[in-house]
Amino acid sequence: MAGKRVLVVDDSLLIRRVLSDALEEIGYQVDTAENGAEALKKINQSRPDLVVSDILMPAMDGWALCEAIRRAEPTRDLPFIFLTTERDVPKRIKGLEMGADDFVCKPFSKEEVVARVGSVLRRASRGGGRSRRKGRTQVSGPTHLAGHSDQISVPDVLQMLSQNGKSGTLNLRGRSVGRIYFRDGKIINAETRSLKGRKALFRLVAWPEAHFDFEPGIPERPAEPALEGSTSSVLMEGFKQLDEMRQLAQRLPRLDEKIRSKATGTEAPFTVTQRIILNAAAGGATLEEIIDAVPDDDLVACAFIDDLLQRDLLEVVRPASRARQAATGAKD
Repeated sequence: MAGKRVLVVDDSLLIRRVLSDALEEIGYQVDTAENGAEALKKINQSRPDLVVSDILMPAMDGWALCEAIRRAEPTRDLPFIFLTTERDVPKRIKGLEMGADDFVCKPFSKEEVVARVGSVLRRASRGGGRSRRKGRTQVSGPTHLAGHSDQISVPDVLQMLSQNGKSGTLNLRGRSVGRIYFRDGKIINAETRSLKGRKALFRLVAWPEAHFDFEPGIPERPAEPALEGSTSSVLMEGFKQLDEMRQLAQRLPRLDEKIRSKATGTEAPFTVTQRIILNAAAGGATLEEIIDAVPDDDLVACAFIDDLLQRDLLEVVRPASRARQAATGAKD
């Protein structure tokens, strides 16, 4: 990608300098602007190969800049990355709906931005399997869409299929195998392992990486729609859950660690979900197996598991070798 021109737009002189130095060091040509209005002038004078833009800026913010770029015929397909301190999920969804190719949150590492820039430019040079019309991402080609999440994220793929009113099945291969079913651009169901519906969809979106391919046509199964709401609203909720799950995961065991129930039956009455968890852990089960057993979303299941661990009604099962080491250490 050496020689490609990148326009960095940010009202912070420091950020403009940091990104310029990082990108120029590996061979990019870099121009800068301190707001959207200045950026548009430079784009009209000499079109770059990619724009990296902050959102909150004076004179013209990043939203307005992206909209102006997508509205103009000569720049409609110009790759665009949002760079911002905004972590609010609705803002991210808005950026994707406006046709942004990626979204990087501050604070960031130079290496992350350089990697994202390279990935977006590689997709653009290959045609990315898509084209844009009237500011919206569209799947190009007759039927085929396939790739890996390091090239385009799974949520972005879901947005593309939704915006283009596609019907078919998105097959995913990551931690296991999963499928997401579309009808006229609407996600109607999802499944992975024994899970279906919302729980399956949010699990698939949370996978760190996955190969994907799309099979067009009316899905034959599952027959009944199990998901309601637009793709954007469903993904918004999924992102919120994912953010909360990351915080909660710091207190929980690993997914492959076993947990055992310590409840004796004499404790205060349990809720239905608590009983499902305690029964699943009665003989010892991994955290992942227990989460799978709970019909509620993963976030709800993990919150209940965390509560039961804190109340000492569940315990993590240590391997014998680790238990002996702990006992020896205690004696010493």
